[in-house]
Amino acid sequence: MSRFSWRSVLLALVLLGLAWSPGQAGETSAPGRRSITDMCGRQVSVPVHITRIVTAEGTPSVNSTLLALGKGGLIVNGLPPAMHGSPWKYQLLFAPQLADQPAVSAHGASWVPNLEVLQSVPHDVALVVTPAMAQLLTERGFTAVCLGWGNPVTMLGSIRLLGDILECPERSQAFLDYYQRVIDRVAKRVADLPPDKRRTVLYLRTEGPTASTTIRDLVAHAGGRYAAPPDVPLPELHPNAERMLGWDPEVLLVMDPAGVRQVLDDPRLSTLQAVKNKQVYAVPSGALAWSHPSPERALGILWMAKCFYPDRFADVDMMQEAHAFYLRFFDKDLTREQLADIMHIN
Repeated sequence: MSRFSWRSVLLALVLLGLAWSPGQAGETSAPGRRSITDMCGRQVSVPVHITRIVTAEGTPSVNSTLLALGKGGLIVNGLPPAMHGSPWKYQLLFAPQLADQPAVSAHGASWVPNLEVLQSVPHDVALVVTPAMAQLLTERGFTAVCLGWGNPVTMLGSIRLLGDILECPERSQAFLDYYQRVIDRVAKRVADLPPDKRRTVLYLRTEGPTASTTIRDLVAHAGGRYAAPPDVPLPELHPNAERMLGWDPEVLLVMDPAGVRQVLDDPRLSTLQAVKNKQVYAVPSGALAWSHPSPERALGILWMAKCFYPDRFADVDMMQEAHAFYLRFFDKDLTREQLADIMHIN
C-alpha cells in the first residue's frame, strides 16, 4: 500500500462500489430509518437521525473517531473502569460526559459487553469493530454497526461510513483529505531515499515488540523501514533482547516516557544503535496514542517522520501542527502546556 496514494485506493474502492458506502445497498426499512451496509458487509437498519451512540467495542478508538467528526457529544457510555487513569485523561477533556456515564464493556482484547448495562442505556446504535461482536449484539436485539480498524483502508472507510450515517460527510471528507496531505507531504520529502537507506524502526510496548500491519504501515508512511522481518509473529513475543540485538534498530518507539527510561537503562540493550544514539522516543498520546488506528494517526505519521529525519523536517513545528489539528478536528483550542503534555515534552 505504501507504494501508491491512499486517494487512489479510496477512489478505486468507491468505483468498485465497496460495501461501506452506506445507503446504496438497501431501501429505507421503516419510517425514520434507513438501511446501510456496515464495514463487515452487513445490512443494518439505523435511524435516519442518530442522537445517542454506545461505543461497545474498541471504545477509545471509536470515541476518538467520533470526537474528530464533532460527534463526541453523542456518546452515552463511559470508558471501562481500567481506562480512567492518566493515559485516557484527554478523552475526558474532549468529551467530559464520559466520566459520569456507565461502562458497557470491559477493557481488553475481548471487550466483553455487559448486556444488562447496555440494555439500560438508551441508544440508537451500538458501534463495534468485529463481526463476532456485531452478530452477538444483533442476536440480542441491539442495533449494532460494525466498523473496522484492522488496517488503514478499513479505518479510513469507517470514518467515511460514520460521516454518512451521522450526517457530517463534509467533516469526514475534510479529515480524509488532511490524512492524504500528510502522507503526500512526507512521501515527497523522503522520495529520494532508497529502501536500504531508510531508518530501521522497532515499536515496543510493555508486553513486548509488536509488528502489526497497522504499525508497519505507519512506519512506512513516515519514511522508515520496520526492523523486524515480516514473517515474525511479534505480537506473541515477550521482550527478547537477543533477538532485538540481531535486528539492531536505529530508532525505537515506546509507549510513554517511562518506557524510554526503561530501554535506556536496560544493560541488555546498551549496544543497540537506537540506545547508543539516544534515538528512543515516546509516542505522543492525546485521545489515543498517535500510533493507534484513530484520526490522531495522521499526526503520528508526521511526528515519526520528524523523529526519523530531523534535518528533512526541520521546518515542521509539531506543536503548531498538533494545535491546528485539535482545533480543526477536535474543536479544542489546546494550550501549549496541554500539547507539551500530549507530546511528552518536559
